[in-house]
Amino acid sequence: MKPREVEGLDPQGPLGPNVDRIVATRLQELRDFAPDALAPAAGEPQHNMRIAAKRLRYVLELFVPCLGEEAEEARRAAKQLQTTLGDLHDCDLMLTKVDHISSVAALLQARRERQFNDFVKQWQAEVNQGTWSALEQSLSLLR
Repeated sequence: MKPREVEGLDPQGPLGPNVDRIVATRLQELRDFAPDALAPAAGEPQHNMRIAAKRLRYVLELFVPCLGEEAEEARRAAKQLQTTLGDLHDCDLMLTKVDHISSVAALLQARRERQFNDFVKQWQAEVNQGTWSALEQSLSLLR
């Protein structure tokens, strides 16, 4: 999955507005995958959301000292999502290799279902806690 292009960057401009644009783009990229990824068998959108979470996490790791507590909470949440979605994707990959071994496939399918349920709970918890909204609001301070 190619990253979404960050529009309006000014290499000669101040750091704040550029960071705002980068983080806002990565956050929107993550949010845009959620509706499709929240479907149980949506392996590709879930994998793409994991990549989007990774990109958001890494940019936040660079700028948490500048952005504050909201960015640290979002970084933590993105890391947790990345891990859970990575485990989910691992199940998907392994299921294609063991589909002829029904007992192993059944165990992997059960693990995948648990990982999916964990992902949904994590996503809803972060939305309900306002993690993504708080990050978005903290970016407005950079403008």
